[in-house]
Amino acid sequence: MSQQFRVGVQHLRNREFDRAASAFGQVVREDPRDARAWSNYGLALTHLGRASEAELALSKAVELAPSNGEAWFHLGVARALRDEWPDAASAYRRAVALEPLDIVAWHRLGVALAEAGDEAGASVAFERALVLSRDVPSAGAGRKSSEFPRADDHASEGGEREGAREAKSWLDLALSLLALGDEDEAVAAYERAFTLDPERATRSLFRPMLRLLTTVGDEDSAADPAEADSAPARPTGPPRPEAVRPPRPEVG
Repeated sequence: MSQQFRVGVQHLRNREFDRAASAFGQVVREDPRDARAWSNYGLALTHLGRASEAELALSKAVELAPSNGEAWFHLGVARALRDEWPDAASAYRRAVALEPLDIVAWHRLGVALAEAGDEAGASVAFERALVLSRDVPSAGAGRKSSEFPRADDHASEGGEREGAREAKSWLDLALSLLALGDEDEAVAAYERAFTLDPERATRSLFRPMLRLLTTVGDEDSAADPAEADSAPARPTGPPRPEAVRPPRPEVG
């Protein structure tokens, strides 16, 4: 491992992504066959929002080391940043095939499939994330240990509240079920999310939407103007994870 590689790793640990990109850029120029450097270079570029450059770097990383699940994951992130949803889903599929206990990768796969119009596939991916999220320690057991902090996009919007991880998947599952027309199942998924994380569920668009769904066809129910006025305003779109996974640079 070169000194410049070590410098890049330290910059990633410190979340100094500009410096990390510069360091790993120098490494790959000196050794274009260094898959770990390409992966870390792409990771730094992704955090900087330089999606096109990140995609090129991470494509090179998986070409040189096709069994690198983390590189496939970040390639999916880079493609998602460019709204290349079918290609992002393809990368996430490779990531979960290599690391099947990765909750975040399964959730990201669900988001990419939903954005690509495959709601049925998205529901399967979200459900897999939910199965894993019920036993978080076991879900992490299959991953290589890392000294670097690792969070996920479930917690990024909900802080560290207990249940935030699973609630996020239930809410996205509800969205996919609504798109598939499974209204009863969508209501049940939303209610499960509310039980786990009422604050997140209350903020979501599903509260007013599912309130309407549960009263469709009920001729005996009358709208309560006071309740309607108190309903939260509907956001401009469904909640989707946008944050990039914090760095887990490869060190050897």
